[in-house]
Amino acid sequence: MPDFTPHFLTSPHSLAQAMQLLPTEGVAAFPLVDQAGCQKMLAAVNELPFRACTPVVGPKGKEVEQDFQIAMNFDQPTILDDYQKALEKQINQAFSLMQPSPYPQPFSFNDKAALIYKEGSKGITPHRDLLCFEAVIAILTLSGEAGFYICDDREKLNARRYAAEPGVMILMRGRNFAGIEERPYHYVKGVSKERVGYGLRYNVKEPAEKAR
Repeated sequence: MPDFTPHFLTSPHSLAQAMQLLPTEGVAAFPLVDQAGCQKMLAAVNELPFRACTPVVGPKGKEVEQDFQIAMNFDQPTILDDYQKALEKQINQAFSLMQPSPYPQPFSFNDKAALIYKEGSKGITPHRDLLCFEAVIAILTLSGEAGFYICDDREKLNARRYAAEPGVMILMRGRNFAGIEERPYHYVKGVSKERVGYGLRYNVKEPAEKAR
C-alpha cells in the first residue's frame, strides 16, 4: 500500500496539539493535506457511486434538513484507503503523545463517506452525530467552499464558523473522547462553490439511536 504521509502537512506532535482543543471547543480545524494529495483523492471520489441524500431525517421536532449527494462504505480499493491508513497512524501516534491518551489504542476508522454539496446547496441543519460514533470524526474538504459551524443547540446558539477549504481537516469530538459523552452540534451552510468532502468515523456498532 503506497504511503500517503508525504501529502500530510501535519506531524503527530502538531496533531496532538490540535486535539487538545477538542474537550473544550468540540472541533479543531487545520490544513492537513497538500494540493496534490487533494487532487489524487478527488479523482478517486469522482469514481464513486453517489446517490441523493434523504432530504429530512430524524423524529418530529428534531428534524434535520440536508441537501447533498453521498457515497458510503464502498468496497473498491482506492488511494482513499492509503489516506485513511496514514491518518490512523498519525492519530495513534498523537494519542500516545497525549497523556493520558484520550481514547484506547489501537484506533481505526470503520465508517467512510464522500459528500458533494452542489453550489447553492442548503447544506445541513444543526445536528449531532449519533452516540455510536466515538473518539474523533475526521472531515476533509477536497474542493470547493462552504462554512462549517459548531454551535450549542439546534437554534444555532453561539455559532462559530470554520472555513471548510481544500486540504483543511475539520476534526470533531466524538463520544468518549477524553471520557466526554457529549458531541457538538454542527451544521454546514453558505456553499458558494461546489464542495466535496471526505469523512471518516469510528462506529462502535451500538444500536442506532434516534436523532437528537
